[in-house]
Amino acid sequence: MRPSLIASLFALIPSMSLALEASHSLKNQTSYGLEDKNWQQLEWRLDSELYQPLEQGEVIGIIRSRFDLEDKLSSDDALSNYANMSDPLFQDKHALLEVRELYWQAGFDSSYWRIGKQQVVWGEADGIKLLDVVNPQSYREFILDEFDDSRIPLWMLNAEFQLGDQGTLQALWVLDTSTHELAPSGSPYRFTSPLLVPDSSAIPEGVSASLAEASSPETRLENSDFGLRYTSFVNNWDFSLNYLYHYVDEAVVSASLLGSELTLTPDYKRSHLMGGSASSVFGDWIVRTEIAYETDRYHRTQAAEPGVDKADQWGVLVGLDYQGLTDYFISVQWFQSNVLGQTDALVKNRQENSLSLMVERNLFNETLLLKWLHLHSTNHGDGVLQPQFSYNLESDLDIFLSMDIFYGNEEGLYGQFDDADRISVGFEWGF
Repeated sequence: MRPSLIASLFALIPSMSLALEASHSLKNQTSYGLEDKNWQQLEWRLDSELYQPLEQGEVIGIIRSRFDLEDKLSSDDALSNYANMSDPLFQDKHALLEVRELYWQAGFDSSYWRIGKQQVVWGEADGIKLLDVVNPQSYREFILDEFDDSRIPLWMLNAEFQLGDQGTLQALWVLDTSTHELAPSGSPYRFTSPLLVPDSSAIPEGVSASLAEASSPETRLENSDFGLRYTSFVNNWDFSLNYLYHYVDEAVVSASLLGSELTLTPDYKRSHLMGGSASSVFGDWIVRTEIAYETDRYHRTQAAEPGVDKADQWGVLVGLDYQGLTDYFISVQWFQSNVLGQTDALVKNRQENSLSLMVERNLFNETLLLKWLHLHSTNHGDGVLQPQFSYNLESDLDIFLSMDIFYGNEEGLYGQFDDADRISVGFEWGF
């Protein structure tokens, strides 16, 4: 869907009735690099949400405009990860203007429909994505942004059907082929770890390498993604069964050697994801679990050519939340991923384990929030610490102070950003 068509849709809304409503959120974040002693971000972001009743439902649109006085987190180059229908209206290294979401939603006797550009959240995990892969993610700030802000909304049909007292079936038809947005060259959050990108040290001496640009798959019906999720409540357990046939949003970089020329070619591959989640409450405790099996995933190897091997993988997450202390919330998670088959010489371990700890404390009638988040890889000994202070100054105005501290070897997922530590301050105002 091109910008002209999007503009036409918004032009039609006022003619539907005089009930158009709007709300806005203005957020400022200023970040200072603790290692390079330079400003990393001086960003202003305005989200405008439009609401219009239509027939038995409503149309909701969110327009996002962003301006950053610094130029470290974005690029002047066109964003090749977006499908044509989802291109931002305007984008350069300082500014962005986009129709972030635009959908019609309506509920009927036994069904609920949402059609348009939107986010879909699957799973029970916090801060770690296992089943939550319907929408791609923006990594322009790695994983430091809130997931609601870093998810890239997609054009899709999203329908839920009530199956009597047995549960709910959700069906997804995703036409949008947008993929992950990566940080540009020169950004403090560009990927450099051999876990994620080809290692230049593996290229034989006397061989020159060239990397082609990755572009999202063409927008065609045969490139659509399809998903099903069944949810129910049995014996005090909320559970889901999930299936997704999709393009994996991470490009597979394969290599071909012709003489002394090594060509690196990124491409996107299909996968079947099957899994489920479950959660239950036991007094002051909440138990959460999630599992996913994925076919035909590609994993980086130590060989220069082709540099990847195909193998299935599966992952499991177990979370334990405690709310037994007044004004406290404590959450611990364990995550494990496993590569199956006979794949040899992997760059990462065949089995990877990670832990997370989150502690929140509310003070002064819940106007002050203190938060501590710690993500740690037990295989590579790296991680990130994220302390945050947030104060509700007025009912519609919050101010915050936060830090993002990476540690570990530069070859690790988190350790590659050891020089990107920062302190941030800002506010969010709703009006």
